[in-house]
Amino acid sequence: MNHIKSMKSKIRTPVLLLIVGFAFITLLLFNVAMRIYVDNNAKNELQSVSKTMETVVKKELTGNLRNYTTNNLKTAFTRLFKALHTSKLAANTEMLLYSRRQELLYPQGETDSFVNQQLVDKIAEQLPSMKEKKVYTIRTGNAKYFFLSYPLTNFTGDHPTIVFVAQAGEANALIRMINLILICVMLLGAAFAALLANQLSARIAKPVAELCDLTKKIGKGEFSTSSQSASDILELGLLHQSINEMSARLEANDKSQKTFLQNASHELRTPLMSIQGYAEGIQSGVLPDVKHAAEIINSESKRLNTLVEELLTLSRIESQTYVRELTVINLCDVLKEYTQRLGGFVSKLQRRLTLTLSDTPVLVLADDALLSQAVMNIASNCLRYANTTANISLLQSKTDAVIRITDDGAGIPEADLPHIFERFYKGTGGNFGLGLAIAKSAVEFMSGNVRAYNTESGAVFEITLPVQSE
Repeated sequence: MNHIKSMKSKIRTPVLLLIVGFAFITLLLFNVAMRIYVDNNAKNELQSVSKTMETVVKKELTGNLRNYTTNNLKTAFTRLFKALHTSKLAANTEMLLYSRRQELLYPQGETDSFVNQQLVDKIAEQLPSMKEKKVYTIRTGNAKYFFLSYPLTNFTGDHPTIVFVAQAGEANALIRMINLILICVMLLGAAFAALLANQLSARIAKPVAELCDLTKKIGKGEFSTSSQSASDILELGLLHQSINEMSARLEANDKSQKTFLQNASHELRTPLMSIQGYAEGIQSGVLPDVKHAAEIINSESKRLNTLVEELLTLSRIESQTYVRELTVINLCDVLKEYTQRLGGFVSKLQRRLTLTLSDTPVLVLADDALLSQAVMNIASNCLRYANTTANISLLQSKTDAVIRITDDGAGIPEADLPHIFERFYKGTGGNFGLGLAIAKSAVEFMSGNVRAYNTESGAVFEITLPVQSE
């Protein structure tokens, strides 16, 4: 199992890595860029010194090198050194004089410059292959130097070579100082990022923890919505609102389920008690008219069977266990069939049922069993409350087919209208209160909708289903 980290750690670690990584890359790129700049600047300065000193050298050193005594050479080079070090371009440049055999002629002995014997020897090794006035790089230990050669062509006989040498270490102190500043900035940035990440993660983690507690309560059946203030983070605020809405829906559904069980138990108990009472009467012999008792038991059994069938149908639809067998059917044909099935019920109530259909086929994707139950439940309900007539008519638009079922009764009481599709809600003269609930669930199962309203001439029910092209 992977190690689970807290939200603070998940937020703080990437932020710190980003800040530190960015600072480190910046530091690295700065050092590379500075080294390149410093090296190029040192080389350019060295070439400028060479050009500046060229005229002075030609004036001071002329003729044949063999004609110069040590003192003369020292005097001439002293003037050259003075001219070199008075130049602003040569603050970190030294000048060496080599013979044609790569022997150091000047300076000799101890000097106050950065030139050492190891550097003198390495320059001497490279002199034969060096090109005139081209800058070369050489390292001795941890130090880096740039140098170029300038042959004295105006000398006769043995042609000496002047080498200008510049040390690359003058900028190291500046680079180290800037590196120190950047490191301090990096550490301060990391500390600030850690603080910011902690505050940010706390602002997110706290409402998330509260929402976790809320969902635990909902899981335990405590559906009260959270009264805590919503987060100022949009997504968390929306999540908080969604959980509250979910809690309210779950609470309503829980109450509905409890009410459903109570009503179902009550509706089941009534016929069962009647059946049990008459059965015990027959068994004990206290009922003289056994045939009448048997008729009542049979009637109550049928009533009980109908109730159980309706409960099972409603349960299968709402629990999504109903086998979905939607096919394309012609409403004109099936509505004729449904009307014929209602013939006996119409005769029993001494009502009249009319049917109005379109001239062209109206095709929908539906389940014939569910559709028949929905239409016949609503139609039988209208027939019970009609004064004389109920009507089934079929309307069609470009996208929908509407089955409109009306009656000429007094209409649905305004207090009952918002609840007539609820389970076990019974108006005056109702049976179980399941017929319209089944009709609503069945139509919605087929991607349709059903509604009810009143007109001046009576109640109106409309079943709307999406039409199918031929």
